[in-house]
Amino acid sequence: MGLDSVELVVSVEDTFGIRIPDDECEKIFTVQDFADAVFKRISINPTEKCLKQLIFYRIRKAYQTLDFEKVIVQPDTKISELFTQLELKTNWKKIETELGLKLPELVALDFNPNLDSHVKILGIRTLKRTLPISKGTIRQLIDWTISLNFDAIIDIQSITDKYEIERIISGIISENMGIPISEIELKHTITNDLGID
Repeated sequence: MGLDSVELVVSVEDTFGIRIPDDECEKIFTVQDFADAVFKRISINPTEKCLKQLIFYRIRKAYQTLDFEKVIVQPDTKISELFTQLELKTNWKKIETELGLKLPELVALDFNPNLDSHVKILGIRTLKRTLPISKGTIRQLIDWTISLNFDAIIDIQSITDKYEIERIISGIISENMGIPISEIELKHTITNDLGID
């Protein structure tokens, strides 16, 4: 386990007020493994509320405040179906303001899908560009938004389900390691997929 991984473990432990034994830390390979390790150590307080549903309704309401030709916003609606490329930048900020929550940052491919997905240096493909947010669905946007705002919308002292733990872990990884939230999936390995040593 490298220094970045150790720092990540400490951050997760501090956030949840738990300790994960070193021998178990050595067995954490994926984001899901991290969530599972935390889940075993905290008590869950189930409620009737569904966080995903609440954020979905807030996103839909924020979109409806914009005077667009109405598109039916459903969880599987693609973000690109809600806005043209010209409308995206301005209206993304308006939705963020209306929600009062951070949204994932838009990237170059959101505004120009014709860009090569890799940056070339001296004619050699080297760096992969960040995936466009607009290719995601509302369902993914809900996950990303919850992760980016976990400290404001999830009560760490009263976790209701494993989903909340998964979103918090993803948010911590994004915040501490500088990885765009749209590029963090539960199946991703900490070292190989996310590049955390």
